[in-house]
Amino acid sequence: MSNIDFVHLHTHTHYSMQSSPIFPKELFSACKKAGMESVAVTDYSAMFNMPELFSLASDAGVKLIIGSEVYLLEQDAHHNGRHSVSPSLILLVKNEEGYKNLCILLSRAARDGFVNATPHVDSSLLKEYHAGLICLSGYYAGRIGRALLAGNRDEAASFTAFYHDIFGDDFYLELQRHFATFDDQLNSDTIALAGQHGVQLVATNNVHYLQKKDAGRYRAMVAIRTKERLSSSNLQCLPNSEHYFKSSDEMASLFSNEHHELSNTAAIAAKCSYVFCQQEPRLPHFLLPEGFSDEAEYLRHLTYEGAREKYADPESQGLTWQQVEDRIEKELGVIISMGFSSYFLIVSDLIAASRRLGYSVGPGRGSAAGSIIAYLTGITRIDPLKYKLLFERFLNPERLSMPDIDIDFTPVGKQRVLDYTVDKYGDDSVAKVVAIGTLGARAAIRDAGRVLEVPLQEVDRLAKLVPSKPGTTLQQGLDEVNELRELVESSSQNSTLMDYALALEGRARNVSMHAGAVVITDGPLEEQVPLYVSNKIETEARKFADEYNEDELERGALKSNSDEKQVVTQFDKNWIETAGLLKIDYLGLETLAVIDETLHLIKKRHAEVIELETVPMDNKKAFRIFQEGKMAGIFQFESQGMQNYMMQLQPTQIGDIIAMSALYRPGALNARVDPKRNAVDLFVDRKHNREPIDYMHPMLEEILKETYGVIVYQEQVMQISQVMGGFSLAKADNLRKAMGKKKPEIMQKFKADFVEGAVNQGVHDKLANRIFDLMAEFAGYGFNKSHSAAYGVLAYWTAYLKAHYPGEFMTAILNSEIGDTARMKHLTDEARSFNISILPPDINTSDALFSIDDVDGLPAIRVGLSAIKQVGNAARAVVTSRLRRKKEYVNLFDLTASVDLRAMNRKALECLILAGALDSIDPNRAKLIANIDKAIKFGQLQNRSVTLGQCGFFSDDNAGGMQDSLYPDMDPADPMPDSEKLQAEKKLVGFYLSRHPLDPFRRDWEAFANLHLDARNVQPSRQYKIIGVVVSTKPHQDRKGNQMLFGVIEDFSGKADFTVFASVYEQFRHLIKVDEAVMLVAEAESSGGALKLLVREIVPVRKVRENCIDKVVLKINADDPLDVEKLAAVREVFETHKGGTAVDFEVKVQSAENIEMLRVFARATPIDASDETLSKLEKILGPDNVAIAG
Repeated sequence: MSNIDFVHLHTHTHYSMQSSPIFPKELFSACKKAGMESVAVTDYSAMFNMPELFSLASDAGVKLIIGSEVYLLEQDAHHNGRHSVSPSLILLVKNEEGYKNLCILLSRAARDGFVNATPHVDSSLLKEYHAGLICLSGYYAGRIGRALLAGNRDEAASFTAFYHDIFGDDFYLELQRHFATFDDQLNSDTIALAGQHGVQLVATNNVHYLQKKDAGRYRAMVAIRTKERLSSSNLQCLPNSEHYFKSSDEMASLFSNEHHELSNTAAIAAKCSYVFCQQEPRLPHFLLPEGFSDEAEYLRHLTYEGAREKYADPESQGLTWQQVEDRIEKELGVIISMGFSSYFLIVSDLIAASRRLGYSVGPGRGSAAGSIIAYLTGITRIDPLKYKLLFERFLNPERLSMPDIDIDFTPVGKQRVLDYTVDKYGDDSVAKVVAIGTLGARAAIRDAGRVLEVPLQEVDRLAKLVPSKPGTTLQQGLDEVNELRELVESSSQNSTLMDYALALEGRARNVSMHAGAVVITDGPLEEQVPLYVSNKIETEARKFADEYNEDELERGALKSNSDEKQVVTQFDKNWIETAGLLKIDYLGLETLAVIDETLHLIKKRHAEVIELETVPMDNKKAFRIFQEGKMAGIFQFESQGMQNYMMQLQPTQIGDIIAMSALYRPGALNARVDPKRNAVDLFVDRKHNREPIDYMHPMLEEILKETYGVIVYQEQVMQISQVMGGFSLAKADNLRKAMGKKKPEIMQKFKADFVEGAVNQGVHDKLANRIFDLMAEFAGYGFNKSHSAAYGVLAYWTAYLKAHYPGEFMTAILNSEIGDTARMKHLTDEARSFNISILPPDINTSDALFSIDDVDGLPAIRVGLSAIKQVGNAARAVVTSRLRRKKEYVNLFDLTASVDLRAMNRKALECLILAGALDSIDPNRAKLIANIDKAIKFGQLQNRSVTLGQCGFFSDDNAGGMQDSLYPDMDPADPMPDSEKLQAEKKLVGFYLSRHPLDPFRRDWEAFANLHLDARNVQPSRQYKIIGVVVSTKPHQDRKGNQMLFGVIEDFSGKADFTVFASVYEQFRHLIKVDEAVMLVAEAESSGGALKLLVREIVPVRKVRENCIDKVVLKINADDPLDVEKLAAVREVFETHKGGTAVDFEVKVQSAENIEMLRVFARATPIDASDETLSKLEKILGPDNVAIAG
């Protein structure tokens, strides 16, 4: 065994971005196992999540030396001679000054030296920022090694002198021995060079993986990064399997003649004393207005200014001024003593800036809504006294941690406020926060399969077998999915693929940017934390969804693709605050943009200004939205499951909505209170007195009354601990956190304290134990009441706007979803349920977006031109030209001559025509399509005339257009069949515009379909008749190889999935065609609020009336002379349309003689119940007085 104290100083982890598969925790464990007390981590060009590394190293009992292998900027950084990568060297941090200087070097490299997607350090900066750093030469990858390998000894000597002059005794020439062909010569030349210049030597090992066997995994990572195959001769990676974590004995054997150089590793380690510690918060200084001397004084001023406005009459709010003042003083005392006055002023200023700029801000988010200071300074709009919210849930005086206030802006407002932040604090003091994208389970299979050249079909098959639930690992997939395990075990190819995938899973893959997290500091950020810059920061939130928690996915926590250069910290959201930096989440919430647009439309159409904070919170129409399940567009309440629960709950107070906002989450939905019910079911049953409310003890009634005795909120656990257990609220918050972490030893201590406190108040110890256990069980699904209150109020506001201004609200929500055809279809269906007409797109009346209009005194929504697929910029061009002309387009040629044809190409014009946007100038779409090319040539000619200065359509003299006789003649074409028109409309917009394919059969649907597809309650085993249009079909082979069918059918009320088994499909397959109407005879079941149909028979829709009709029903008012006079016209229809269908009269009459006369008349005259006959009868009696029945 060697007695040499060797330390690895040249080591890479997975934070080297697909250049190493090593997890830091694995590295420190390997050090401990090898008896090595220290190790240096030198990831490429970065110190990603350095605080995490120090934490893990400390847990393992290993001294961490932090550093980086940095690339050097050449004179011509894009051309490095025969080398494909730039030269590099190793920088190690000795002390605090060294850490600061390495942060600056890495930040400048990213910001100013980003070449070929890699940060490069300008060597001139080393002279200025070298203090506190140790420099290793980089062996063959460094400038000196490259010069020696090229035989250029003079250049090697020059570089040696350059670095030695900068770093002095902290510069070392590296020796390595990885059995490369050049090792012996390069080491020999390096030793000679060191002797000539008096430079020390150090023997290192360039570690990229832990064990020899991991070399293949390392090469796979490089192949993924470089988009090569493992078998490719172009794969540029380390050449052999020697770059593993070698033991001291192995290194001593390799360097048997250089023991001193090995010992120098320990000497270098001894020089390095820097340890990262949790930093005290360093908040930016807030610029105070004149008359204020410190931030605490100004915060107090703003708070009481807000209090005088919001609690002007506290008695009317069920409060006293003393209660308000007591809460204010309690919170101010904590905030000021913890040094957070500046934090509140900064956040309040950002929100005020958004409102000044004209962009809404959410009512609150997270636990900040529990603070009265946040409420009174405008940070939140939720009154914590009204909703009984707890400040300690937000800021615990017994636990020093930064406040966490997330702000919901509109998406546009978010960027405007970010610009304001940069302007105010300086671009060197503001940055976004990195998000390290890691390789998820499915992605690991796909990437491994690609580099191993496994057939795509097999890779896809394996990947899809891994459960899609976020956070599912490959090992869990293998344990839970038998088919996946069998496929892997039965094939050596699949087994190898899975081995590689397991080795890749969870490793850092790319640098992305958190959607909202922004840091603001009191000085240059580069001196406090290393920064990174990317020209294109890719979102991985969906592609690698396994890595992000449910809350991040829910709020879209990763930014969409952006070509804009972005500065990000190298510490992610979990570690940035350990550096003492202020982090604020700027989040973009589309619902706020919808609210803004709705309020704008209300003001424009009705001259009303709605202040949402003043709307009544007990409005019956608003609650009816929830009670009836009409929740399309209602914030966070749109899902089918939530709709079902809200219709069961029948909420009647805002507290019900807040509670459901907390309850409808996986924890509560999966928490069983008995075999048939979960926590949500219990809440609903208690609300409707289907089960008696049990408060467990009288002292808990006031706490649990609003939730019918069910523990719903984390704050209720805190209050129970306070009231029954005698805890302070701060201690109660510590209990809440402990319950979340479920550490038995900590929980046991809290339990003992709780029971003791309860017993001291006369509670039986058995009951106290039961209540504590119930609270602990609740911790699995309990939610933050402050957050639920804020989002519950926001949901109520959207319901209020929808209930009172449905046209404006639906227009706004449609514009927020423009381009998503499925969502637009759903929302237009919802709009129709509010008696809002949907008007087709029209080049003469449509805007680019959806717009609201009036038809016969009722609101109508006009489809915007941008809603049509593939129209793109043409939408705005058409509208802009029309507004500029102040004249409608008169024909196709007028359109092409007026609109900029660079924006409206042939495809865009074709899509406008097929969607019916030109029907107002010519309803023959086929003719318009046939003349597109002629019209475009005509338009180009007119555009050219304008360019040459001749009179054209764009000139002021011709602003009104030209005489019709001057337009070319249109080539004729037969009209397009209705079915073709409807298919095109649906394809381009997502729904039918000119009419619904079921319209010709509406009478039959109303008369004979005994199940409409919006139904939620169905009887098992009953056969229903469903009339609808087939939306989609998917043929499938059953286990016997027979053809069956899955499909979707839609009627006027909704849609449903249907299944046709092989025996039925074989008999009726010729009747099922997409976009055609049909009647299904089927059994139905409701699952999660969605209907599923099992088809037993299929009837052609045109045969439905013939097979099902029993009679025609006519409604007559016999006492109305006009109705009696109409009977002669009815008799004439009977005479000319005789047939086999009986007629019944529903007669409103006071004279018995008339009744008898009509009955005889009806029995004597069976008629033909065709659409023609019924239309004539409707024309005589009115459409409401004619019906068919089965």
